[in-house]
Amino acid sequence: MPSSTSSAAARLVRDHIGNPFVAARPANPAQALRDLDLPALFDAALRRGDRGAASDLALAVAHAQVQAGVPPAGLLDEPALPRSLARRLPHPRADYLRVAAAAGRCEKVLARIHGSSDAMQRARRHAWAICFGDTLRGALELQRVIRDHDVLIFGETGTGKELFAGAMQDAAPGPADGTPAPRAAINAAAIPETLVESELFGHVKGAFTGAGETRAGRLRSADGGTLFLDEVGDLPSTTQVKLLRVIESNEVTPVGSDQAFTVDVRYIAATHRDLEGMVARDTFRRDLFERLAGNVLRIPPLRERPEDILEIGRGLAAGYIADESAPRRVAIDAWLRSREARLHPWPGNVRELQNALRNLVLGLDPGLRRGEGAPPHARLGAPDAIRRFEAPLAEVEAWYARGVVERTAGNLSRAARALEVDRATLRRKLGRSPG
Repeated sequence: MPSSTSSAAARLVRDHIGNPFVAARPANPAQALRDLDLPALFDAALRRGDRGAASDLALAVAHAQVQAGVPPAGLLDEPALPRSLARRLPHPRADYLRVAAAAGRCEKVLARIHGSSDAMQRARRHAWAICFGDTLRGALELQRVIRDHDVLIFGETGTGKELFAGAMQDAAPGPADGTPAPRAAINAAAIPETLVESELFGHVKGAFTGAGETRAGRLRSADGGTLFLDEVGDLPSTTQVKLLRVIESNEVTPVGSDQAFTVDVRYIAATHRDLEGMVARDTFRRDLFERLAGNVLRIPPLRERPEDILEIGRGLAAGYIADESAPRRVAIDAWLRSREARLHPWPGNVRELQNALRNLVLGLDPGLRRGEGAPPHARLGAPDAIRRFEAPLAEVEAWYARGVVERTAGNLSRAARALEVDRATLRRKLGRSPG
């Protein structure tokens, strides 16, 4: 086989088997596929006995096809992968199809979340890795490990925890035809304490006053997929005990019943509360916390990534006024660049920003929460990652530079002198364009 063809195949695997948020992807995956003799590449790998290389190629081809818009039913179909070759792969075609379709769904949702700051890029990379490991090979060969490794998402109100949770639910490989896995969600803060267990575990008819019919419950609805436990910190203590038992036994017993049902679910929990502090105060069970915190994803608040305000705001404003040249869109764009927007602590995060933009669209004052400041835990100073000594140096410098700029009331010249750098260097650290 010509070395140029082998190199093209290696590039295809490199570009489409790994985390899509680590490096830029080729602009035209469909063209990359057309430029290769895929049957010959599969045949060559299988002839030399390299089933691992053939398996990686199948994952890469299927993922590239998803990105090129091929529907799940058409992934790894002929002529790309003749049936005679598909039978010689280490896994059934359906396994590759399921993983690639899930990766495509997850990537699409994560890419739609506004925010290009380093902090948000890290959050996307981490979220994808939680679902698939370092490469799609892990999702193919270690599905049981990934499924048993639950997720806990931390983030203040309005940071987008639900969006990341939705991407992770989309990332669960579903049936053999590539369609999404079952999913369910419950918001523990929005359901009366007396009904939480019925919603989670289901109930039989007559189990309590008002139980006029039997209900399966959210856990059984999510069997074979994922359950999103929003605001898990609001779960009653008695429910925490019962949920932990379900997680550890994979069996759920409806309220009022003696019959247990087997469930196979990955749990994705989220909270705006300080759950670690609640564990220390014995208001949240440590054993349940440890079980849910197999993977921990922290969504940074807006005040820690002010460079995202313009992008997020523009995306929200476009949903109200499509014409970028419309006078009100131009005015909104100018406000998003203003000192007021840049230095506001945004205690309500993106939800507060959305409210401000709606006010501006209506010709009103943005209505920012004057003097409220950041939430109590944010007033401690540095962001969580910096306090835990886990942040890269660039993030520490950007955080400190923003603090100096705020202390000098937005005067970049004074801030630059205090930092002993020039204005251009300060702008780079703040993530702004020159000018």
